[in-house]
Amino acid sequence: MHVKMGERLTLDDMIEKYPDQWLFIIDPIINDETSELISGIVTAHSDLRDDVYSELRNLKGGAVIHYTGEIPEGRLCLL
Repeated sequence: MHVKMGERLTLDDMIEKYPDQWLFIIDPIINDETSELISGIVTAHSDLRDDVYSELRNLKGGAVIHYTGEIPEGRLCLL
């Protein structure tokens, strides 16, 4: 897993910079009408979902986790 503090990125920027990665995003801005992520600050990313979910233990404030690729059929996990 790669951890760092970064700049605010749009969702399109995140997808371009971190293709097929799970992202831990703090200070998210969410569209009130569609509940879609608009932007945020990526603090950790990994190709392994569990690595990024482990960051929840250190959570102090608002955050989201987002996958930038297409999730293969049968791989979607609900918590």
